[in-house]
Amino acid sequence: MHAIDLLKDPAKVPVVPVYAVFGDDSFLRREALQEIRHAVLKGAGEDDELALARFAGDAATLADVMDELRTLPFFSKMRVVVVEGADPFVTAHRKELEAYVEHPSTSGVLILVVKVWPSNTKLAKLVERVGLSVECKGPNERLLTPWLVHLSKSRFKTELDPGAADLLRELVGPEVGLLVAEVEKLSVYVGPKGKIHRDDVARMVGAGRIETVWKVLDAATTGRGGLALEHLDGLITAGEPPVRLLSAMSASLLKVYQAGRLRRRRIELREACQAAGIPPFAVETTRKQHAHLGPSRVDRLPAMLLRADLDLKGGSTLPPRTVLERLLVELAGPRAD
Repeated sequence: MHAIDLLKDPAKVPVVPVYAVFGDDSFLRREALQEIRHAVLKGAGEDDELALARFAGDAATLADVMDELRTLPFFSKMRVVVVEGADPFVTAHRKELEAYVEHPSTSGVLILVVKVWPSNTKLAKLVERVGLSVECKGPNERLLTPWLVHLSKSRFKTELDPGAADLLRELVGPEVGLLVAEVEKLSVYVGPKGKIHRDDVARMVGAGRIETVWKVLDAATTGRGGLALEHLDGLITAGEPPVRLLSAMSASLLKVYQAGRLRRRRIELREACQAAGIPPFAVETTRKQHAHLGPSRVDRLPAMLLRADLDLKGGSTLPPRTVLERLLVELAGPRAD
C-alpha cells in the first residue's frame, strides 16, 4: 500500500501485528506512522503514550524490543513498539524477526520504520502475509494531484482546483511535506469554504517563481538562449535553489517530451498536449517548442534532464548554476534535424 492511499482514508487502516513503513519521504513516513498509531490505539485517549515504546534502530537491542512487544498493556488493548531508522536493526536481526513475524505477540504491534525494504526478502513476504507494508516514496502524478485535492477539502476545508494542484506540483516539486505546507498557506489566503485557483497558486507560491521558470523554458526552447540565461540569473540571485528550479523545469519539459512522442504516432497536437497534461493555453507554445527542438532533441529530453539532475546531486564538479546554464544552452541551440 502506498502511504497516499492510507492517508486518503485512515479509518480503513487495518490493525495487524507488524507494519513496515518504508521509503525516503520523511513527511509521508511521519503521517503514516501517526495514522497507524491512532488505528491501533483507538480509544486509549491521553494514555496512548503509555502504550507506546520507541527505539532507535542503530542502538536498539533485540531483547529490549521483544520484551516491550510481550509486555501486557495497562491502559489499552494493544501495545505499540516503533523502531525508527530500523535498517541496521533489520540487517542485524533478520532471522529473529522472521521467526517473530511467523508467531507475533497477540498484544503487541511492531512497526519497523526503514528507508529500504526489498519486497523479495523472506521478511518482507512474511510481513505482507500477516501485516502491512506502507510505501512512503514520492508518489507519481496519478496519485499526488487527486490526493492534494482531497487533502485540501478534508484537512483545510478548502476546494483545490485540479489544475491549481498540477501547477502547485510543478512549482514546488514532488516533496509532499512542502506541498502540504503550501496548500495550508493557500487555504488561509482564500479563506474558509473558498476555492484555490491556478492564479492563486501563481500569485502566492514562490512569489510567481513558476511564471519566471516558464519564461526561462519558453526562451530556451525557442532559441533565445541569452534571454533564458538572464531569467535564470534573476531566479538564482533571488535565492532559488538550483535543485528546485530543475524540478520545476523537468515537470514542464517532460510534458513537452510526452506530447512529442505522441505526435510521432500521428496524433494531432491538441490531442497530444491534452494527453500529456499540457493546458489548452500552452498548445501553441508547445508547437513552437517542438519546431525549435526537433524530434531527436525532444526524444533526448529525459536523458538531458537526468544528466542535469545527477550532476546537481554530486555527479559533476561543475557549480550548480553552470549545470543549469549548460542545459539551457543545449536547449537553445539550433535544430539539427
